[in-house]
Amino acid sequence: MPSTAALPSPPAPGPEARLAFAELLLGCEEARTCAEAAVAWLVHHAHADQVLCLAPDESDSHRLIPLASHGLPNAEGFELALHDAGHPLVEALQWTEPHWFPPGERSLELPLAATGFFSLSLGPAAPGTPPPGMLLVVSALPELSPAASWVAGHLGMHLSRLYKGRQLIRLEEASSELAARVNAATEELATQNELLRRQAIQLEQASAAKSQFLANMSHELRTPLNAILGYTNMLLQGVNGELATTQRRSLSRIDSNGRHLLEIINEILDITRIEAGRMPLHLSEFRLPELIQEVTAELDPIIVRSKLAVSASLEGNLPQVYSDRQKVKQIVVNLLSNALKFTHEGSIRVVASYEVPTATFHIAVADTGIGIDPSHQEKIWEDFQQVDSSPTRPYGGTGLGLSICRRLAAMLDGRISLKSAPAQGSTFTLQIPRRTRRT
Repeated sequence: MPSTAALPSPPAPGPEARLAFAELLLGCEEARTCAEAAVAWLVHHAHADQVLCLAPDESDSHRLIPLASHGLPNAEGFELALHDAGHPLVEALQWTEPHWFPPGERSLELPLAATGFFSLSLGPAAPGTPPPGMLLVVSALPELSPAASWVAGHLGMHLSRLYKGRQLIRLEEASSELAARVNAATEELATQNELLRRQAIQLEQASAAKSQFLANMSHELRTPLNAILGYTNMLLQGVNGELATTQRRSLSRIDSNGRHLLEIINEILDITRIEAGRMPLHLSEFRLPELIQEVTAELDPIIVRSKLAVSASLEGNLPQVYSDRQKVKQIVVNLLSNALKFTHEGSIRVVASYEVPTATFHIAVADTGIGIDPSHQEKIWEDFQQVDSSPTRPYGGTGLGLSICRRLAAMLDGRISLKSAPAQGSTFTLQIPRRTRRT
């Protein structure tokens, strides 16, 4: 700093000038206006020849740019990056007292750097905000007027206030924009929900109409079919006289195909009754060994034709089951029928056990058949779905059997699980509680 031993100190501005400046800052709503007022005040009252006011860039708060200047026509291109912690001016932002930069100390890319200048920080940075800025002053006198520090302090407070105000405005604008987007999204969501609700009602109505149609058609088909089967059975029993071998063979085929058709019709009736919630439960106590014996006896003609080794393995002292006997039997018959259909050689085992801790019965039907690929193991539980649904598939059926079994198991508070792999057979396991609580 130049020697001041023989020079008087600069006179301090009067109270009126300070009051006028303070009132001017209070009326400023723009940072540039405040900075220009401060620069003009320093020129007129603090004998400054050159002044540069640096403040945060509104588009990038990580740098300071010229906000107002005097005597520096080329100052507009200067900017100070705040992340450059080693820059002397960045360091000067932390100082509470004016700092003198002598000529030639370091090229700061400022026109006033050649003559030396004072730096005055406008105040510390508040949490979450950049520093309010700094003043760079070249004084006409060898010593900086004390009023410069007073101006810097007041300007810093007002710039901080304006910066926070702009932040609040931006926050309010962002909040309003977000609220508008949320309202628009809510309205769109409400519209979509209403459309989904209407579509759900339409689907329910269509499903109910489909179920009613299938039920009506099944009844209409079953009535004449039962008559056909009845007359066929009477003819096979010789009610109208003895039959020739070819006649008996033809009637047997009619009876076999008619019963297959009746089975399909009954499956459609079952699925429609379950969907409509009109499938009642008839709960009673019964024993699994007798039920499994009935199932194997009922399917004995198919077992004989298949030439497969079919066996039953029952855990000793199985307790009684309180459930719907007919529905349990229907599930086991379906699982065993499927095993006979899809097993060409090997064996089939029916295993029944009881798990005491969970009071759950396990009835497993394990075969050595073709198996099911994991990618198809969800598909087979859907209505009218089979692994191969093409018209040329080698295995017949409606694709309703397993779907009905799954729904019946759910009605009994149970479930059916599957363990299978291609060419390694399949194991379907029915799990039901010892006592079904549904009525």
